[in-house]
Amino acid sequence: MSVNLRSEKDRKKVVAAIMAAVDAYMEEEQAAREAVVPQRRAAPVLSLWHVSGREEMMRMRTLWQRRIV
Repeated sequence: MSVNLRSEKDRKKVVAAIMAAVDAYMEEEQAAREAVVPQRRAAPVLSLWHVSGREEMMRMRTLWQRRIV
């Protein structure tokens, strides 16, 4: 793809426009990379013994509440 430019001045303008476009693209890409939210850490693993123990305590409390009312 060849372009016949009238003068050296026109050629410099075209090169400057191309460089400005490439620079703007690179800045936009960098801003997009910085805007990405960092990865979350994995949630700690819960012990099923603790969960089932709490669940059982809540179940017993509900039974007592039903007996009282």
